Amino acid sequence: MATAKTESSITRTNHAGFVPGVAHLALDVVDRGQSTVIAILQDARVELRTVVDQGIDFVEKGAASAFRFARKLTQRVDEGVGETLSSTERVITGAVKSARETAKSAQETATTALSGITGPTASA
Repeated sequence: MATAKTESSITRTNHAGFVPGVAHLALDVVDRGQSTVIAILQDARVELRTVVDQGIDFVEKGAASAFRFARKLTQRVDEGVGETLSSTERVITGAVKSARETAKSAQETATTALSGITGPTASA
């Protein structure tokens, strides 16, 4: 029973003559070099793919983070503006109320002063 034996092209030693042997060795070296270069290019492709995928993930997470920050910023600015408007409303309401009370007091003081000057029975 004969067994099939596969030999690498580099391990073949059955070349007749020096020149054919060198030629076959050169072809074997080129063949092995080509295989190695293709394997290296495949490895580089895989690594570049990994880098690009991670870059895309980074950009995606960065964009999501920026949108979360923008939402939070909008919320905080809105809360601050709302509190400012409420405080401004209280201040203006208090100022108007004080102005009305001051006007009423001034009117009462003027009426009292005129009553004192003209007397209780002044008629026009």
